[in-house]
Amino acid sequence: MRAFLIVLVSLVFFTRCGKQQVSQADLPKVIAPIEINYAAGVMISPQKKAAKASNCNFNFAEKILSPHRIPVLDTVSNQMVFVKSNGDRVSIILDKLVGKYDIILFNPNSNPVPLRIADLQGAFDQIFNFNSTNNFKSKAKSSIRQTPKIAEDTISHKTVSELLLKLKNRHKKIIFTTFDTSASKLILRNIPEIEWVEQKIDTRRILKFSFENDLITYANTDRYFTNGITFDLQAAWLSRSPINKLMLRYNHKANVTYNLSMVQDMFTPTDTRVAPTLQNDRPYSSYLYFGFSKTTADPIRKIKIMSKLDVGYIGPHSPGSYMQTLVHKSFPTNDVPLGWETQINTDIILNYSVQAQKAVVSTQKLTVLANFGTKAGTLNTSTSAGLQLLAGKYEPIFGLADNEKWPKTEYYFFAKTNISFLAYNALLEGGMFNHNNIFVLSGNQIQRFVGSAEAGFHLHYKGVGLELAQHYLSPEYKSGLWHKWGRISLFFRI
Repeated sequence: MRAFLIVLVSLVFFTRCGKQQVSQADLPKVIAPIEINYAAGVMISPQKKAAKASNCNFNFAEKILSPHRIPVLDTVSNQMVFVKSNGDRVSIILDKLVGKYDIILFNPNSNPVPLRIADLQGAFDQIFNFNSTNNFKSKAKSSIRQTPKIAEDTISHKTVSELLLKLKNRHKKIIFTTFDTSASKLILRNIPEIEWVEQKIDTRRILKFSFENDLITYANTDRYFTNGITFDLQAAWLSRSPINKLMLRYNHKANVTYNLSMVQDMFTPTDTRVAPTLQNDRPYSSYLYFGFSKTTADPIRKIKIMSKLDVGYIGPHSPGSYMQTLVHKSFPTNDVPLGWETQINTDIILNYSVQAQKAVVSTQKLTVLANFGTKAGTLNTSTSAGLQLLAGKYEPIFGLADNEKWPKTEYYFFAKTNISFLAYNALLEGGMFNHNNIFVLSGNQIQRFVGSAEAGFHLHYKGVGLELAQHYLSPEYKSGLWHKWGRISLFFRI
């Protein structure tokens, strides 16, 4: 059986290579200019690719394109600019293409299309529609010397490799990510046996700083969730992180944002002025983690999906105990918190979460979203559902449509409610791996259904923003109390 498989694989390999071989000697390669405004096929030649395979691909592309007087160009530059007939300029940085591609086909009437060499034959007729327009032929002839005509392929298309390739490409989707510019319009292309999906990355760089504390609210209870600090960075270059491979893939036209965050939160019992009773109360706990998230917004289906990975640690090595003690010592009216030595011990945080939002009401000044989410990991395992409302002037919830620009001014009221089913919470029950804790709550003390709500106001003007919010939380354990705290967030366009 093994010998039969080896023979079959060898037959497929030699059949495929034989099909792509050109009877003539290798044709001299024409180096592509940085800007191209005529119909062409531009080879992508990364340094890691073997020269022999690159030559084979070049010759095969010549065989398909040269009979139609479309030049095949080699490239030495990392960035190509394609100028369309309507004046739009589409810039592609070759080493940032999401996927392994061998050639870019360009018809000046449409956007450039990166492809693998195996998909060239099937995609050619769709991209270069000769029956509708032949405008680009004359530009190609005048700008680049006419390439020699190559003899037609004498090998039958009914080969084993053709059948395997057809099976492989069946219902296949190619996702190509572009930078968010006015010239990079989101266009869904249908290529035989291939569904082409374009996604745009939001290129804005936004830094967000959030401070949460019950001191901000009128209650000033200093219990339960007592303080939180979050730094969040949105940037397009995060799309090149290897962590991106762990994020959810979305196979439709969409706008995409990437965020990197650092979160430090601390939690205390009901009263920090007395030593903890170690019963019927919340334990001290603190954590620090870094989060990587990808948010995909579909403007057609009115859907937004976020996937996030959090990595960090919980326990004494988190700065929660030090920070709260330092702040309370700095103000004479505050009592030094007692009992941080009993906090939940050191453990790792590895959590993955997914949140989906669907527009229920969507108008220019009023949007209502249905929220669904789930979390799983060593910090929190739960599922949730709720509603979110926005009223006022705000940027497009699901990203920009073609040729739109981000608004310079935003002012809107927002409110959201949520109910969660909590299966596991390390902040109450202790870490998943380290069970050496002085005090934690048992499973039968945990409230499995927890409600939360938040309401506030957002103001943004020319790259600087402010957000004020009030948060409410129902009891998390059976003898617990309702809790509320405030949040202040600052946004900066950098």
